[in-house]
This record gives sequence, C-alpha cells and structure tokens, in this order.
Amino acid sequence: MRYYVIVFFLIFISCTENDKTKSNASSEKIKLSYFDSVKVAAYWIKAGRFGPNEKARQKYLDSALLIAPDSAFFWQQKAMPLYKARKYSLGKPFLAKAVEHNPAEYLEYSAFMKCLFSKEYEESIEEFMMVKEKYGDSYVMDHTHNFYIGLNYLQLEQFEKAKEFLVKSKEQQITDFPKRLPEHACHHLDWFYLGVVEFELENYEAAIENFDMSLKVYENFADALYFKSLSLDKMGQKEEARVLLASAFQNSENTINEDQVYYEIYPYQVFHRLSQITRPR
Repeated sequence: MRYYVIVFFLIFISCTENDKTKSNASSEKIKLSYFDSVKVAAYWIKAGRFGPNEKARQKYLDSALLIAPDSAFFWQQKAMPLYKARKYSLGKPFLAKAVEHNPAEYLEYSAFMKCLFSKEYEESIEEFMMVKEKYGDSYVMDHTHNFYIGLNYLQLEQFEKAKEFLVKSKEQQITDFPKRLPEHACHHLDWFYLGVVEFELENYEAAIENFDMSLKVYENFADALYFKSLSLDKMGQKEEARVLLASAFQNSENTINEDQVYYEIYPYQVFHRLSQITRPR
C-alpha cells in the first residue's frame, strides 16, 4: 500500500512541476530518497484532511517543505489560501518562492494574482511582460496574458495602453480560434473591457459596438447593459438609455461570472455586494 502512495505522489508532483528544461529554476532539483518521499507524501495526504485556511494544513505543508524546500507546488499551496483570505502580504513571500523554483509554471500565476487579488498593477505588468518575453503569449485562468495586462493599465487609468493590450488579446483569440465567429472566439469579458476602455476614451459608438458583441454571447449581462446605457446617454439618446438602465438593474444577478468573483470584485464591475449603485437606500 505504501508503495502505491509513493508512486501516486511522485506522479502527482511530476504533473504539477515542470521539467528543468522549461522551468529555468535557479538551482537543480533536490533528489529525495525513498524514505524522504514517504514522509513528504504522508505530509501532503495529512494536509489534504484540513481546509485551506486551517493552521494544521499550513503546518503539514511546512513539514513537507523542510524536506523538499524547492517544491514550487507546495509554496503555491501555502500562498493560495492567504490570497483568497485577502492576506496578501502574508501570501506574497510564499508565491515568490514558487516563482523562484518554477517560473515557467508560476510566474504567470503570480502576475495574475497581483492583477486581480492584491492589485499590484505595476508588478503584474512587469511579470506578465517577462512571461511573454520568455515563454510567449498564452493563457492563464481562461484569459490571455494580454487581457490581464490590459486590465492592469485600465486600473492605472492608462486607457490607451489598456486598449492596446486588449486589442492584442482580441486579435490573439480570433487567430487561435479561426473557425468561431468573432463574438465567440474572443471572450465576452474581452469585449466588455474593450467597451469600458472606449467609454473612458469618450468613443461612445465604439464602446457600444463592443458591449453589443459581449451581449451576443452573455445575454442580459447587467454590467455591459449598464455601461451601454451610459454610452447612449452621453450620445444624447436619453430615453433608450433610461430603458436600458432599467434592464441592467432588472438583470443585476447576471454580473461577471468568473470563479474569482467569490473572492474579489472585478474592475468596473457594477453589480456586486459592495456596490454603492445597487445598495438599498
């Protein structure tokens, strides 16, 4: 039985850690003895018996890292629940260790966490640019690297730069999925944020075109309806804007539906639990 536990553990770790040729890690991987592998596997199994935020889980991960201090996966496992609990400064050193030991796997993850969780936008841009330079354009958490760079610039109110990278994200997806219609090839959030950027740049017709593309895929997307109504109002189409705004509030449950909304509010998300706009008066 113990043999199968070790085999399973080694297979599991090999799937979560990239090989040396891809990782560019700062040092050679530590080769564990059979007995050390048994100990680390046991600590990981015991850690799994506890919830992500329980102290016992962190202690078992610490014990595993005493034996395998270069395991990027275990460092990431220590960081992840702290970020989800909004304890960013505590999780950041652990995430940095994951990046140190396996940048190919975790540099893009670190950049993603700094974009949507800890809001360290400049650092996120820097890390995503490093990922693009070293490994090329790709995807993390269902979106392109360019998408997150665009969000970072959007939050920094550098709207032209945000547009530049969101357009790159759109073009990347249309190229990657040539058999799909543009509104399906490009994620509906890309279309939404392209609309937001155009709205901020006072290009209201272009904003509406992008919101409409988002709404083709995510019908009754309340946030897109809301910003489309604002765009129409800016163009002087007051009655149409009023009707659309009412529709946005009627569909307020149809907001951004990414997995991360359980932990964080997305940029320009109108309909969420802390919104002053939707809060009862």
